[in-house]
Amino acid sequence: MNAQELIEITRRVNDPDEGIRLMAVANREAGSQTHREVTRRVHNFVAGALTLVEHTRIFMRENYSNTPMLDRYQAKVDADFKDQALVRFVQDLRNYILHNELPNSEMYMHFQSNPDHPEGGTLETGIHIRTAPLLEWRNWSAPARTFIESCGEFVDIRTFAESYTDSILSFHGWLQSELDQFHSADLDELRKLQESLNRLETATKPAPAVAAETNVSSGGGVEEPEQEFSFAPGRAATLAAAADALLHKVRKIELEPARGDGFPSERPPGVTLTDQEMLAVPLVWANDAEGRRAFVFTYKDSAHFGLDEETFAEMQALTESIVKTDWARRMLSRGFVEKTIIKWLQDSFQVEDRKSLAETIARDGRDAVRPLELWAPIANLEVQNSFTVGPAEIATITKAMIERLESQALSFAPQQRDSIVGLFNKLRERMQGFAAVVFKLRAEAGKIEEEGAVIARIIVAFLRFFSPAALNFPAVSANALLGSELVPSSNLLVLGDGTFSYKEAILVPNAPDWRISEDALKGMRPGLDAVGGLVRPEGLSAFALAVRASLLLFSTGTTFPNPIERLSYTLSSLEALLLRHSAEPAEFTVAERMGLLLTQDRTQREEVARNIREAYRLRGRQDISPLFPREMGSVATFIRRAHHVIGTALGNVGRFGTVPEFVNAVENIRNQSPSTS
Repeated sequence: MNAQELIEITRRVNDPDEGIRLMAVANREAGSQTHREVTRRVHNFVAGALTLVEHTRIFMRENYSNTPMLDRYQAKVDADFKDQALVRFVQDLRNYILHNELPNSEMYMHFQSNPDHPEGGTLETGIHIRTAPLLEWRNWSAPARTFIESCGEFVDIRTFAESYTDSILSFHGWLQSELDQFHSADLDELRKLQESLNRLETATKPAPAVAAETNVSSGGGVEEPEQEFSFAPGRAATLAAAADALLHKVRKIELEPARGDGFPSERPPGVTLTDQEMLAVPLVWANDAEGRRAFVFTYKDSAHFGLDEETFAEMQALTESIVKTDWARRMLSRGFVEKTIIKWLQDSFQVEDRKSLAETIARDGRDAVRPLELWAPIANLEVQNSFTVGPAEIATITKAMIERLESQALSFAPQQRDSIVGLFNKLRERMQGFAAVVFKLRAEAGKIEEEGAVIARIIVAFLRFFSPAALNFPAVSANALLGSELVPSSNLLVLGDGTFSYKEAILVPNAPDWRISEDALKGMRPGLDAVGGLVRPEGLSAFALAVRASLLLFSTGTTFPNPIERLSYTLSSLEALLLRHSAEPAEFTVAERMGLLLTQDRTQREEVARNIREAYRLRGRQDISPLFPREMGSVATFIRRAHHVIGTALGNVGRFGTVPEFVNAVENIRNQSPSTS
């Protein structure tokens, strides 16, 4: 990490855009602090380098004395490091800094004009150490002094830090491989012992009687088997005890007197309901006379009754326990169970002869559960033919479908013909012809809405990754579940002396409808198959979850017309895939790994890295001024590159178990690619 920190900050200074900013007079404090940070990190780097050398040497001598392993280790050290000029320089620089003084470093900017192109040239920035003051020190070893002299007037900090780090990482990779081979028999024996232990634990572990998980224990220590729409006797008794305890905590609620806010509203009046028009007792949260929050759910003898906020939390815990039983989890929503508990409390309050809560939930659940289809329309999306994505299907809401539903409604309630026809005319205008996510489930209505809405949102987000807007910034995607699409508009009133004007305008003109033909679907099919396996998070590997999160972040970014918001979501989507952990420096690490994935040419990698560093800088802009055309072009290039990287991860989602495994494979590209310039 000392090496990473030093390399990261020198890369920042080496970036001409950042280097110029740090050396500007207006940023003197930032430039000075960066310079101090470089010096501090050089100190930590060379000190850590020698710490690693000494600790490795002691480890090998203590654990491998009088073995061939120690001989191989020492031979490798002598061959690679004994008289290696760079290595000896880093080791001697540690003594120079700790026992003499900090090196005389300076930040620089160098411009080289190009005679063939008078209007342009090459700009370099960086930080280096002057060699003349270094050479005045008498304690350099001969190889270290040779290295300093070979550098000319300056020693470049980033160059020697990267070169030394590469050498050490290569050496420790060799050492780990040698140790694995040396201990191969021991490791084989360890694996056999682990397998034997696992078999023994499996054989002695009692098999659970039921797979369902619940917070309400049946009381006997062993779960009892349960059929659909029934609770085992032990669990039913426990539910009854919990429900009775809840019922006894229902109390009279003296409501806090209503207070006005002191001014009349100019809003047009809404619908007012009287007590006679209420079909059920309203469920409300309110403050009681002592200012405590209370949930009011029943009204008897001119008084309100309900639960304190703390007791309501107990009811929610009871709800969760019921929902975690196997059959309830599959077919009942939390809302359904909670409403059933509240209805049971209403019916049982101050009643001696009452049904048990378990019996009530089983009965009401049996009556409510049936095969259902959820159709979630997708705004601004049309498809030529239906297709599947994971557990759902994408299909068209056709004219014939709406006419069939209208006919059914009219046959049920012919006396309400005008209202029904008006409703279906609105549906035709609103959603006919659009695609929809179709999700099928045997459940009660609330459950399919609860589960289907989540699945539909995930699938639509995945679809956006394949949309034209995903690649064509500044175009944005208006594809979302109907009603949640983001197409901002302005509504402006301009008033003058005797004049009045009103203007309504769409603020995102480049949010086109998306039409997926059969030919287009063929090209999307491999990607859709891949994202289909990511719809439900259960059972996914750590890497698959990271790819899933990355897709959702990138997809969300496509809905924002503001380029800074688009950048924020896109950069976060890349960090989810390209950082081993949160301690890694994001900006330069993401830039380097993206470059490795996108091209084998070193010059092109540097161009990719600059583009990504600019994206990070633009994300951090604090002003609200629009981006310049050049900056908009840079963002468009970055978005396309990010899409390619995420697509690459998606295509390899089954190959890796963790993000570090994926990152290791990316970094191995450096060793495999040709060293073109």
